[in-house]
Amino acid sequence: MAEAIHIGKAAKLAGVSVDTIRFYQKLGLIRSAGRSAGGYRLFDGEQIRDLTFVRHAQELGFSLNEVKELLALRQKHHACPEVQSILKRKVGDLQGKINRLSRLEGELANALRNCNRELRLKREIKHEDCCPLLTKLDRINGSNGNKYVSNRRNPGIGELPSGTLVSMSQDPNDVCIP
Repeated sequence: MAEAIHIGKAAKLAGVSVDTIRFYQKLGLIRSAGRSAGGYRLFDGEQIRDLTFVRHAQELGFSLNEVKELLALRQKHHACPEVQSILKRKVGDLQGKINRLSRLEGELANALRNCNRELRLKREIKHEDCCPLLTKLDRINGSNGNKYVSNRRNPGIGELPSGTLVSMSQDPNDVCIP
């Protein structure tokens, strides 16, 4: 690409939006473009390669700060050890994220199983009347003023007002008031 192109065409070639290009330039990821006689930004082949590099790096999960670091390393000879260090750190971060997401998936699957089990066991309780997960979340967050309340002051279930249903949580002191 010997000639300079306008920002719209550069965006299409790099697979990003015009606003993204302006943002990258503002952050210093992409060097400022020259201007045409009419004031339009002009981009050369090197800038298009940089734009594509940034897009691909972001697709791999690199932050813009990490991308900036990688762009700088591209200009350096023998940068491989530094790039490997960045990659090792990124892989470690990703493994931690995967572990957290896996635990979250397990917690949510368990909450769904508990909810379904409790609703099967207590057919008189409808989903609209009392949601076990909402009850549990309200208890965890110490929420007040909700229809999902804790009955911690009343030690016996027999003391509950007529029409009050025991919640689906595993805590017998939590009640759901329909």
